[in-house]
Amino acid sequence: MFLTTLSDYINANAPMSNIPELLGQHHDNPLGLHPLAIPILLLVLAIAMRILYRYIGKHERHELYPLLYGLWWFAVAATYYYCFSGDLPLFTDVDLQRSEVCVGWFCQRQVVGIGWSVVGVALLSFTVYTMISILLHVIAHQSDRMGLNEKQWREWNWIIATMLLGASIAGIADNFIPITGVWIMIAYHVVVFLMVMAKLIVDTCRTHLFLRCLLSASCFLVVFEAVTMLAIECIEGYIYLFIPIVGLFMSADARYKKSAKMQHEHEPGDGRC
Repeated sequence: MFLTTLSDYINANAPMSNIPELLGQHHDNPLGLHPLAIPILLLVLAIAMRILYRYIGKHERHELYPLLYGLWWFAVAATYYYCFSGDLPLFTDVDLQRSEVCVGWFCQRQVVGIGWSVVGVALLSFTVYTMISILLHVIAHQSDRMGLNEKQWREWNWIIATMLLGASIAGIADNFIPITGVWIMIAYHVVVFLMVMAKLIVDTCRTHLFLRCLLSASCFLVVFEAVTMLAIECIEGYIYLFIPIVGLFMSADARYKKSAKMQHEHEPGDGRC
């Protein structure tokens, strides 16, 4: 019954290439922000976070993590506000003869022209790349504090890779078979959720810190969704560039260094319950 209802909803509202479109839960922009305000803010935050996290890594200034976390969550909150805003410019699908609210309108040459769309894709790709890098860096820091070693926290990379692969396939399918693209989007979200739950269980067995592992997994899911919504728009903007764009995202790395204090405080998890 649930799948039948969902199928009817998808068929009635296609195309839906992003989560806000699928949920249909847009707000009316109560802050009255210009459509470009938050994308520009996210770009500025991405530059600031990249500078800060490189400074922390180079000089081992771990006391600056609260500032990095603050910028990071501000960027995530701004992303959700922007993506669910209902007064963004519209993108008109010629084949289906309908218009839809477009999160990545500045990446669409039909909306802003070829020149600005190329600039939009490039800057948004940099923003998403930085957000993925900071996500991995934050996860590494939290895993370090729980006593997990590098090999163990890098298991999160597989979940990021699954997200990017799913978003790529869904983005491609949406351009040719819109309904299939929506189902692929739903499927890879389910797979990622199951992977995060498995990671939660494994890390809890390693550290015996269930609440902290649950907090890390929950934060990952919240941030993962924000990054996914933006990543989809990079792929949708220039679908024939999806391979280099996704390759760029998958090359994101944390470059995390353990602090001397944490090395003395924690022993790496042994992977046993």
